[in-house]
Amino acid sequence: MNARVWRVAPLLFGSGLCALVYQTVWVREFRLIFGASTAASAAVLAIFMAGLGLGSALLGARADRQARPLGFYANLELLIAASAALSPFLVEAVRAIYVALGGTPVMGLGLGTVVRLVLSLLVLAVPTVLMGGTLPAAARAVLSDADPHRRDLALLYGINTLGAVTGAVASTFLLLEVLGNRSTLWCACLLNALVAITARSVSRSMESDAPATPVPAEAAPATGPVANASALPPQGFVLVAAAVVGFAFLLMELVWYRMLGPLLGGTTFTFGLILALALLGIGLGGTAYTVFFRHRPATLQGFALTCAAEAVLMALPFALGDRLAILAALLRPLGGMGLAGMALGWTFITSIVVLPAAFVSGVQFPLLLALIGRGKQDAGRQVGQVYAWNTGGSIVGSLAGGFGVIPLLTAPVTWQAVSGLLAALGLGAALLSFQRERQRSALVAPVLATALAVLLLTAQGPTAAWRHSGVGAGRTGLENANNQRIDGFLRTSRAAIAWEHEGVESSVALGDDDALHFIVNGKVDGNAIGDATTQVMAGLVGAILHPAPRTSLVIGLGTGSTAGWLGRVPEMERVDVVEIEPAILEVARRSHSVNADVMNNPKVHTVFGDAREVLLTTRQRYDIIFSEPSNPYRAGISSLFTREFYQAAKQRLSEGGLFLQWLQAYEVDSLTVQSAYATLVSEFAEVDTWQTQSGDLLLIASTKPRSLELQALRARIAKEPFRTALSAVWRTDELEGVLAHFIANAGLAKLAAERGANMINTDDLSSMEFAFARGLGQSISFSTADMGRLSRRLGVDRLAFTGGSPDWGRVEELRLWLGTTLPGQVSEQARPYKAFVDAALAGQDAVALRHWTRMKREPRGPLEQYLVARALVMTRNPKALEAVQALRTILPVEADFLEALHLESQKQDAPATALLERAFTALREDPWPTRELTRTALGAAVRVGQRSPELARRLYVTLEQPFAASAATERRKLVRARLAVAAGGMAMCVEGLSPLEPHFPWNRELLMERAACYAQHGDARAETAREDLERFLAQAPPPFLEDALPEEPPRNEAPKQEAPQATDVPEGQ
Repeated sequence: MNARVWRVAPLLFGSGLCALVYQTVWVREFRLIFGASTAASAAVLAIFMAGLGLGSALLGARADRQARPLGFYANLELLIAASAALSPFLVEAVRAIYVALGGTPVMGLGLGTVVRLVLSLLVLAVPTVLMGGTLPAAARAVLSDADPHRRDLALLYGINTLGAVTGAVASTFLLLEVLGNRSTLWCACLLNALVAITARSVSRSMESDAPATPVPAEAAPATGPVANASALPPQGFVLVAAAVVGFAFLLMELVWYRMLGPLLGGTTFTFGLILALALLGIGLGGTAYTVFFRHRPATLQGFALTCAAEAVLMALPFALGDRLAILAALLRPLGGMGLAGMALGWTFITSIVVLPAAFVSGVQFPLLLALIGRGKQDAGRQVGQVYAWNTGGSIVGSLAGGFGVIPLLTAPVTWQAVSGLLAALGLGAALLSFQRERQRSALVAPVLATALAVLLLTAQGPTAAWRHSGVGAGRTGLENANNQRIDGFLRTSRAAIAWEHEGVESSVALGDDDALHFIVNGKVDGNAIGDATTQVMAGLVGAILHPAPRTSLVIGLGTGSTAGWLGRVPEMERVDVVEIEPAILEVARRSHSVNADVMNNPKVHTVFGDAREVLLTTRQRYDIIFSEPSNPYRAGISSLFTREFYQAAKQRLSEGGLFLQWLQAYEVDSLTVQSAYATLVSEFAEVDTWQTQSGDLLLIASTKPRSLELQALRARIAKEPFRTALSAVWRTDELEGVLAHFIANAGLAKLAAERGANMINTDDLSSMEFAFARGLGQSISFSTADMGRLSRRLGVDRLAFTGGSPDWGRVEELRLWLGTTLPGQVSEQARPYKAFVDAALAGQDAVALRHWTRMKREPRGPLEQYLVARALVMTRNPKALEAVQALRTILPVEADFLEALHLESQKQDAPATALLERAFTALREDPWPTRELTRTALGAAVRVGQRSPELARRLYVTLEQPFAASAATERRKLVRARLAVAAGGMAMCVEGLSPLEPHFPWNRELLMERAACYAQHGDARAETAREDLERFLAQAPPPFLEDALPEEPPRNEAPKQEAPQATDVPEGQ
């Protein structure tokens, strides 16, 4: 090995480290200006890579003419450090220019993209062009004619890439969180300057005998092995091949980001880890080239084999498919060890998917350098050429993936296409090799490898269990799974997806197993019914508290509920929505029954773009701004929780306007919540705290104290749409029911801000981004109950009113339903009510009724009326029907269900069926009836059907159509299958079971009925049904000596009248 290599290699390691840190920081900085959209990120990445390619082409040839190429390298590194150090100041100038121009909301996406490219060029042109010249200069300094196959260059390339790995890991897992963007960049600049100084010192000792004048371009002709140029393939083919492999790998890297996000969580840590492992594979491959080709020449046949091998190694994890998702879920408990444990699991999964193909890619680049030339001759120019073409292909891959290919083909199909492209390139190289050398053996290995790749690519590949099941968020329930639970998980995950779409920014899906819920990059971001307490009410709370809201801005469309219900407020003239992913429009369309038909409301206007960019560039002012993004741990989302973002929001508020911030209160520690308060209070004088539902906080901020008039608020909530929304979603019709969701006034926020003055989240130092990512899937210390206890002890748990005071004793009672009151905080007067609440929440109807009766009071509001009526029905109390009739005026569907349950328990099946039919029909339009009661009513339908085939047929027909917002879809289908058997025996079983196909529930009883049904009818699915049943039974063998005891004879007892039962419907798994 050339001794010069070991003197230069450490320099390349440091250079690679600094370059990766620069890239990471620049991408983050430009996201804060241009937004986190794919188009914005692609523009920045394109300029970065274009600079590298241009620099390698221009400066590579210049390096060949240098008498002291290592000294030239040192100069480049010093200039890189200086220009990078100045870049933050240029970024500020770019920000001012872009905001003044109005961004894409004013210029449009086309012109906006051009402006982004130009402005990125102003910041990145100098340092990136200089970076492009470093590898050719270093190569020229170490290569000699004694190394015709350029193994020394491969080693430098590999070590340079390993330095980049170190930069990726250090910046992602340490530097950015501790130092922030700018300090991290300036630390890299100092290291870069140290590399330059060291390189100059090495140059003096290593190149001291070099001539002082530059070497002329016409070097002396080479001799020996270098002179055999005829053995080299056509230069054009090598350069095109470099472009193709660059295109393929960069496009595949984007696919990995999209596909691995659902498995790893989609945090900043996730993307940094994927990048680091991709670079690690390339670095190891480049280093390994020096070993693989130590005693063999670089040939086209070898290149063809690397392409085919890379195709196979890309196709293999595709063929593994959902097995990798299961493995990721089984590794999730490592998160109990903290971030280190989670990173260990992430690394294992990513290594399987990324590392092997990246390793082969690392071998390819130096192999191409050896195919375009030999030894030292024209080394700088040729390295620059190959680097430039490779980078050009990468730019095209980046733009293609970001702007069209992935959304057009979907990520899995793009995965297949990239693997196929590499296989085709391998075959092309093999054919060229055969044409030149006429050796049939040159075709054998590439052809076999290509055939294997094609075979692997025909596998099913990743399904919804990989892409939409919440593996990365730790919500699969597979921590202690067996084979039966795994099979059940796979079937349930696949069956739950009603629609999916590959968006420009994200993969989006809609699940409908238990109400519509939309999934973005593998994580459920909202349930149309289950999260309505936040999605519907958060915006309406702002509209209730604001005296006259006329304009509002909602950040994040989601199900459309927030914007839709705000649009129904009579005084509201305009509702603007900013949504970054166009595919979410379909989510809102399908959620029309819960969002007040938002897509057909002329008041509501949707803008596609990044919320930061819109707030920075718009001139519109709003009475209400509601920031309702995804969780802050998601990459790019934390920029919507910084002081600079709140500054922009404050500037867009009208006089007396309200800024509303949703904040997750789960999987987060207390210090992170404190940081959120400190950041918001740094810009807003008053911040009140509300709880919309368990785990969801609503922070309401204003620039000055607000005055609330009691009677005006009472009158306001009695009007539409507030009256309907409060009754349907929060189950209240009184102001005290609204105030029960209030936790603390501005006093608590100010105290948190004082204690967390040094924890303000900024664009430069975004600690929340990393803190939320660390807590993903964890049970951490923060508790809203603790917050409620603290606010009461501090005396900040009440709002100030003029014109009277609400019934705070009633508020205390209603807070008990929300779980924000600890047992020791309950007053003596409220303890009997708490006993009722505890029993009702536990489903102990008899106990709840006993406590209610002791209080000797009439129920107030929809919640109490429903629960008292339910307790009377479930305990067969003579007053049950009277309570149900009183309930019918406010909750008619619940009243029908309860009366049906009462009649069914008395075996009055015909009138019970009529009520069930009416209620189930109403559910097709009304999504708000209690979900637990709907499930109980479905169980009653099964019992009725099993006693009467005629009634079973009626209920079977009634349940054919889905409920509004797909409420209880999975259970409805299971009940219809039961009713089909009850109505027609084996005659109707195929019709009833078919809607459960092809992902049939993994339930023993259902699987047995399915196998028997299909076998009797000769259905084409009979064999599959039999195999599934055998697989299930093999996974769950019968108990020990199950058939040893004879059946017990029936007892001669009078049948008992049963109270209504919760459910008789089998679960899906």
